[in-house]
Amino acid sequence: MIAFACGGSLSALANLRMSDILTQRLKPSPNAFANAVGSETVLLQVKRGTYYGLDEIGTRIWSGIKEGIAPLDMCDRIAAEFDEPVDTVKADARAFLEDLMTHEIIVTE
Repeated sequence: MIAFACGGSLSALANLRMSDILTQRLKPSPNAFANAVGSETVLLQVKRGTYYGLDEIGTRIWSGIKEGIAPLDMCDRIAAEFDEPVDTVKADARAFLEDLMTHEIIVTE
């Protein structure tokens, strides 16, 4: 299984949007800044004053969001590259993206 790492505590899921996050158009929050550190990324959520660390896969998802790639397309690419079942990747990506949304690191377009 592929793990997506984003440090920080989880907020209540009640704040998340009702539709599937994998079908939404996402973009980085204007309050989030990123800095690459090797194959990983450190994010700063300015409004909250908190840092988050993304592993290699999380960094790829973040890059895809910045490039405007649809989350479902990112899942297909990751599943193919790492020879993982796409349903597993979708579940992991969904949880990861919901975490980023909860922490106001990404927003919908």
